[in-house]
Amino acid sequence: MNESHKSCSNLFDCSCPELDELTALARASGAYGSRLTGAGWGGCTVSLVSEVKVEEFKKKLQEGYSRYRALTEGELNEVVFATKPSSGAFGKIIISDLDERNTTD
Repeated sequence: MNESHKSCSNLFDCSCPELDELTALARASGAYGSRLTGAGWGGCTVSLVSEVKVEEFKKKLQEGYSRYRALTEGELNEVVFATKPSSGAFGKIIISDLDERNTTD
């Protein structure tokens, strides 16, 4: 994640100072990795953080990033929030008896 952000910032010029600051702060605040996501240019970051450290991580981000310092807890929860990975979407091929009859004709 960190190298991906570095290449987005340095090689592809699709980051911005705010995202570079947030990803560096995220790593300093305990994230395993952090990178821009979306289109960049002021967009969003995604950071990999241990589930048991999420609240501590959010507090450190709020203390360290000047634009977050004055936010209420509710406002902070709108801009910094945790999600859990899932299995994602998948497709399944279903062959019915009718399909099998049609393929043998």
